[in-house]
Amino acid sequence: MSSAVPVDQILKYLNTTNGREKLYRTIQYFSRFYAWHLFRQGASKETVARWNGLKTNLASGRKLFRLFKPIEFGKGAVAALNVNDSVLRTTGALRQLGYFGYFFVEMFVYLHQVGFITLQNHKKISDLGFKFWAAALAFSVSNGLYKLKQVQGRIEMIKRNSKLVNASTSEKDAQRAADYRMQEKALVNHLLLTSHREKSDATYQLLQDALDFIIPSSTLGWIAADEGLVGIVGTVTSIMGASTQWKKVSV
Repeated sequence: MSSAVPVDQILKYLNTTNGREKLYRTIQYFSRFYAWHLFRQGASKETVARWNGLKTNLASGRKLFRLFKPIEFGKGAVAALNVNDSVLRTTGALRQLGYFGYFFVEMFVYLHQVGFITLQNHKKISDLGFKFWAAALAFSVSNGLYKLKQVQGRIEMIKRNSKLVNASTSEKDAQRAADYRMQEKALVNHLLLTSHREKSDATYQLLQDALDFIIPSSTLGWIAADEGLVGIVGTVTSIMGASTQWKKVSV
């Protein structure tokens, strides 16, 4: 009898750096929300400080996981330049460069936090990192919107072509026309299924990026969002990212 808890799958997930990072991010942002909630409810300073401490230490620990992330996104920016579509190429490359800048700055912020180096203008440098993150998310949203437009256009074209094929074969030999239409229908269904999956993935990523944009925007003072909202948004997008990673290791 198989266990109801997929232990092997959980271990496989936690064995990936990205999987653990998403888990820590979820706890970090939940801690941020919960500390705000406890403060609003009039909890003791010690209780609030305990959750704030968990949030702060997890945020610092996650930076250690991402020390060499700039290499990954630098490579991604180069790969994005090989995309044929000019809009996807531009937005994709700029997205990767935005994340490159963000994680590059985060390296120095982490080294400052652990006392290895001293940054005289720590706040300004940290804000620069958040600006890079916001830019990366903005280009990612632009990329996602363009992909959705492309996929929707492809779906409509497939449906139109399917109708034309059915009409053009209506006067042919009945058996041959029926066989042809059956094959065509199977191909159309496959193309539609693939396109709808692409649309679903693009929509999911678009929503995640749009929500994440609230975090750097709030930190930089571009929008008014309290700790509770930022904590909830971060928790939701962390779970979304964890779900994506879970699916990857499930293949």
